[in-house]
Amino acid sequence: MKKFNTLLDAAKMASTLYTGWRFAYSDEEYDIEGLLDIASMHDSENPIDEDSFYVVSLGGAIGLCQDSNDIDWLFIQNPDTKENLPETYSQSTRAKFCFNCGKPVSPGANFCMSCGTRLA
Repeated sequence: MKKFNTLLDAAKMASTLYTGWRFAYSDEEYDIEGLLDIASMHDSENPIDEDSFYVVSLGGAIGLCQDSNDIDWLFIQNPDTKENLPETYSQSTRAKFCFNCGKPVSPGANFCMSCGTRLA
């Protein structure tokens, strides 16, 4: 999982991994355009503090970590996707897919062989 300082940046990354989400605390559903719109509005009205950050799972779910490593999952994939979402963020988590282009990466790789993005 990669950390993001804004919900919009997290949503942009999530949109490369999946195409439909629902808000974790209601039945509201969002497509890519809807997710990006709500993320942009949220960032302008309610920015997070400097000790907090957003994370994106390998499947495209978006979570918020506030003042700890506990993840509060905000936007999850629609119910047909059964991703096992972690409860905490670990900086030692190694990517199986490039956070930039979504291509698979070799275990232990520091850079994506497809686009050159630093993974660690």
